[in-house]
Parts: sequence; structure tokens; C-alpha cells
Amino acid sequence: MIGRFAHIGTYRELLDTQEFMRCLGGGGIALAGYLWGVGGMQPQWLAEAMALAAVGLNGLPIIREAINGLRQRRVNVDELVSLAIIGALLQGEYLTAAVVSFIMTLGALLEGAISDAARASIGALAEMTPESATKLDGDTPVEVPLDTVRPGDLLLVRPGERIPVDGVIVKGVTAVDESTVTGEPVPRDRGAGDRVFSATLNYNGVIEIVAEHVGEDTTLGRVVRLVNEAEEHKPTTARLVDRYAKWFTPLVLVCAAAAWFITGESSRAVAVLVAGCPCSLLMAAPTATVAAVARAARKGILVKGGRHLEALSRVDAAFFDKTGTLTLGKPCVRDVSVVEGMTRQRVLALAAGVERHCTHPLARAVVDAASAEGVEPVVAECVLMEQGLGVRAGCPEGVVAVGSAAFAGGVDLLPGILREAHDDMVRQGVTPLVVTLEGMPMGVLAVTDTVRDSARDMAVALRGLGVHTLGILSGDHDEAVRRTGEAVGIVQHRAGLKPQDKLDIIRDAQLQGRRVLFVGDGVNDAPALAGADVGIAMGAAGTHVALETAGMALTRDEVGNIPFLIGLSRRMLRIVKVNIALGLLFNTVAVMGSAYGLLSPIAASVFHNVGSIFVVLLSASLAFSDRGMVRGQ
Repeated sequence: MIGRFAHIGTYRELLDTQEFMRCLGGGGIALAGYLWGVGGMQPQWLAEAMALAAVGLNGLPIIREAINGLRQRRVNVDELVSLAIIGALLQGEYLTAAVVSFIMTLGALLEGAISDAARASIGALAEMTPESATKLDGDTPVEVPLDTVRPGDLLLVRPGERIPVDGVIVKGVTAVDESTVTGEPVPRDRGAGDRVFSATLNYNGVIEIVAEHVGEDTTLGRVVRLVNEAEEHKPTTARLVDRYAKWFTPLVLVCAAAAWFITGESSRAVAVLVAGCPCSLLMAAPTATVAAVARAARKGILVKGGRHLEALSRVDAAFFDKTGTLTLGKPCVRDVSVVEGMTRQRVLALAAGVERHCTHPLARAVVDAASAEGVEPVVAECVLMEQGLGVRAGCPEGVVAVGSAAFAGGVDLLPGILREAHDDMVRQGVTPLVVTLEGMPMGVLAVTDTVRDSARDMAVALRGLGVHTLGILSGDHDEAVRRTGEAVGIVQHRAGLKPQDKLDIIRDAQLQGRRVLFVGDGVNDAPALAGADVGIAMGAAGTHVALETAGMALTRDEVGNIPFLIGLSRRMLRIVKVNIALGLLFNTVAVMGSAYGLLSPIAASVFHNVGSIFVVLLSASLAFSDRGMVRGQ
């Protein structure tokens, strides 16, 4: 029972549990028995009967859990407390057994209640998801239970309602409060084509959305699940504690036996058994991990677990993808150059037809440019994307390809007018996309992007945290990458890279002893995200691929949160170490004090729970404080 509360995943609301009421009842009966005895009231055996009844309420559940643990070959702190209770009963110290049972049970429940504070905000988010949705059956709105909604259903969301699923707006314009998912308090304007997320608030417009992800598969569902599963991905420090914890029970048993043998006082052995319960030690890492993951989630950062935060705290090199990471990822077509006999509109139609099925930011820019000029994209089939190079597809006029000059056979194969346009774009730091038809260059699109406002401050903050090796790894051309590097203050950069090239660079850095962080878009950068010591994916709110390859993801696409995350990881690790030190200190002092007769069994149980609650409070502070996060101090 007590050992069960050393695992975060089983905490429940304190005041709603029968265990809490039973614990208070047992404590009240024990107090009544004590007052009956010291008051000299008759019959005296009634005081002992009340003490035994209190043991039955609070002690027997502990003993039962200990027996179940032994049957399943799991040894935890319940065995030590059970032996202490049984030892006190055998001595005739019924009131001592009752008080120890009450204090240990109450302490475990209080630890659970305090730890739940770290995840309370996440639980509140889960409750924000509506239980029903308005489904459009033709033009008729019908309210249906949320669990009956499926991907592809068309839903109506009115002003003031919370959006029930992750989906895409197909009709209407509104402002959406997305703070539940992104942490951003300012409502965002949303219209047709924009994604919206479950539990976010629709402010002032009537919108129709097509459901994409429902239930636990929504972005919010993943946030809650990650926090609930945080203990499963423990830091190395926590795993070491778990490994050695199984030796604590035998060691404490030896200490208790030695105290009894040397002093001849069985009460000392009982006190040692109570004092030696390593609750605070076992809770040192899980409580801090859950609090840190919950704090990151409130900031709009999804973290798989403590081991990823621990790895992040040690990074000394950081590499970034360019498009969609250091830049906004919303490029636009600035100009179109074409060969003689070809029109601007026709080149856009060919390019948009091929790119319309791709999710890369450059592809969206091409499609948006065609739409803005009223150009109807050609019909494309058998679309094939080659990562880092471009995309090709079959069209009525032949095979159309859109991508880098290398994808078209090289700059030297471009006609003079296109070669000049291409070189001019490169000099200006603009990305050129070459459009070919049946292998013949038809035109070049000039695509440009905007650097994120927070990128330069992020680079400065990372250097302040000791991450001095910063680099850009991009598939774009050298001039565009160089200009981005100058804008954000990152000198080292590599251009024209394929996904495998990025992974090779990361591995080379790791062979040199670097602990590498890589930040990318979660799709094209999957190999680099998986190969780095820590991978952070951008756009987790929009893609479910992100957390498959990366240990973390930024739901707000905000690279400015990375220094905060490193500071959080370092503080988490410090608190885990402090918790372990405090746990060892409390246990050692309590065991020695009990062995020397300085602590009675009741005093030992109080001392033990004070240590455990102190550790949990220290961990819970991670969930609410920003102090020292950015500086990593």
C-alpha cells in the first residue's frame, strides 16, 4: 500500500478516496483509545480493543499489500512497515502499532496529494474536452456523443464552444484560444484550411471542421498521455536508485536485528524498521520527472520522459534544420522566370500540380502562388518525392519535376536565361526551384522565407548555457543558408544536404565526444532526429510523426523555448540529485537515531514522512516555477 504510492502513475485525488476516510477513521479510533487509557476509564481492555481496531483499519491493508508483493516476488517498503507493526503487536504495544499504521498511511496519502499538484493542470486540460459534438448530417446539425465521432466526420462548432477534435476548418472564420495546447494566451485568427485542436476555445465565429484525430489520438490526448507515462522513461539516476532499492529492505532488516541483538530492546528494532523505509529515496526521481514533464507541457513542449530531459541537460552542440525551424516555414514565391514560349501561369500550373500533394513548406508556397494568381494546377499522378532534392509526377503533358538544380541535372544544363535567373537568386539568398517537363527545364521559381524573430535570441541564450557549437544543416543552397546563419548569429552551416548527410554530420560530432541536439521538422529530418542524442521536432501539434522519431516536440513551433527547456532539464536533474541526497540523509539519520534509542517507533514514522513530503514538495516546485530555467541555474 505505502510502496504503491511511490509510483506516480497510481496517485488519485486524496479527498475522493475511501482510503483517506478509512485512514482518518483509524486515527480517530486510535486517539479515542489513547484518551480512554490515559483517562483511567474502565474497562481498560476497551482502550486496547480500540487500538487493535485502528490497526485493523490502517495496518492490515499494509500487511496485505506486503503479502501480495511477496507472492509476486516484489519487495518494497510495505514489508518493513508490516514487520514493524507485527513486532509492536507481539510486544503488546497496540497503541504504538495503531499510531505507526496511521502516520505511515496518512503520510503516503499526503505525498500522493502533493505530487498530484504537479499534474493538476494537465488533468484540468483533459476535462476541458467536451463530451459531445455537433455533427453535420447534410445541412442538419445533430448533437452526438464525442466517442461516436470518427475521422472524416464534418462537425459544426459555434461561438463559445470548445472544439471537440483535431481537425481542419473547411468553412468559416473565427478566433481560437489555443492556450490549452500551445501555451499561447493570445487568440489566433483561423479560417478555411487552418488546423484546429481539441479542447481549444472557439471565440466568435461559426466554423465547420473535418475531424482528423479524435479521443486519445488528439494533440491534447497525447499531452495527457505523455505526462501520465513520464515515470516509464526515467532518468539514468532514477534507474540506478531502482536497481539498488531492492537491497535496502535486507539491509534495514539486518540493522533492525543488530539493534535488537545488541540492546535487547525490541522497540528499537521496530523503530529501525519504520525509519528505514526508503519512500523518499524511491520518490526522488519519479516526482521530479512528472513535475518537469508537466511544466514543459504547459509551455507547449511535449516530452516523452525524464531520460530525454536528462540527455538534454548535457548537450554541448546543437544543429538546426533551416526551413520551418529557424525560418517561419511559410515561404512565398517571389518571382517566376520562364524559357521562351512558356508562360508564367503555365509553369505555375505544372509546378502546383506536382506539389499539391506534398507537405513541405516550399510545396505549399508553390500551391499558394498558383491559387493567388487564379491558376488551376494540372492533374498529377504517381507522385514521387526524393528527400532533399525535389518531387516528380506524371501529368497529361509528361513527367514534371520540381526541385533543386541538381534534381534537374545540374545548373550547367539550364538554358542561359534560366541559368542567369538561378545564379541571381542564389546570390540574393533566395531558393530557386527548377521546373522541368520531360527533363527539359521550363522555368525557375524564386522562393524566399522569413527568419523567426526568436531565433537570434535563442542562439545567444544557448551559448550562455554552454552550448557553444551551433550549426545549420540544410538541404537548401549555400547562399540561402549563409544568409539565414548571419540573421540568427550561427556561423557554422552546411548546405545542399540530404537526410543521410545530416545524420552523418551528427554522428561525426558524436564520435568527437559531442552530445548533440538536433532540431528539425519531424518528417524530412527523421534520421537526424533519431540519431542525435536529443531530437526536438517542430510542429508537433500538426504531425503525429514528430514524437515517433524525436524525444521532444514544440507545439508552438517556437525555437525560443529551447533554452527554457534546457534550463528545466538541468534543474530537474539537480532536484533529483538533491532528493536522493536528502532521502539518503533522512533514512540514515532516522535509522541511526532509532538504533540508538533516540527515536521511538512513533517518532521514527513522523520523521520518515516529514522527509518524504519534503522531497515531494521540492519536486513539485518544478511544475510552477520559472526561476533559473533560461539561465540553466
